[in-house]
Amino acid sequence: MKINIVKTLVTLSTPIISLLTMSRSIAQEWHPDAVIQSMYAGVAYIHGYKAIPRVYKPIPAGSRTRCGVMVAMNAFYCPLDHSIYISNDMIAFAYRFGDAALAYIIGHEYAHAMQNAYGFNRNNSHITELQADCLSGFYMKAVPNIVFDQRDIQEIQALAYSIGDHNRWSRNHHGTPSQRLKAVTIGMSASNLLGCF
Repeated sequence: MKINIVKTLVTLSTPIISLLTMSRSIAQEWHPDAVIQSMYAGVAYIHGYKAIPRVYKPIPAGSRTRCGVMVAMNAFYCPLDHSIYISNDMIAFAYRFGDAALAYIIGHEYAHAMQNAYGFNRNNSHITELQADCLSGFYMKAVPNIVFDQRDIQEIQALAYSIGDHNRWSRNHHGTPSQRLKAVTIGMSASNLLGCF
């Protein structure tokens, strides 16, 4: 990934971050905080800085949140405090695929915040999850401050496929590997948010 805005200030609800032109070699990955802040800033911009959730990271497993205890290998949106939580080990898991995989997770959870804030698709089914995958793909394509190259896209698609499941009758079913891959790919090719509805 590389940031393509030169000396642009993006105002968040908390700190102001300066986004400078950066690029990386094949062997270089962004620090997780840079990925999280950049995705957060970009998606907030897309939504006109409305209904911006807080982000808490990294959260150790066992930590209490307004929506219960953080379990290992998890990231979630909590509607009770309009916040996104990401566990330490989920960040480490994402980085097994690459820094762009973490951007996908941030986009997915931010999408849940928007589903809640704007009242669309709140039924907590695998359809809700696949729509969040699609929106995450769109966010990654549309954020003005990050450029995802082909290697990044492969990282995103590999993670999406790997976290799919076949537990269709579980309330935690997020979609099969193929469905999750297809949803994020559709989002990355959508011309606007409506491509995910």
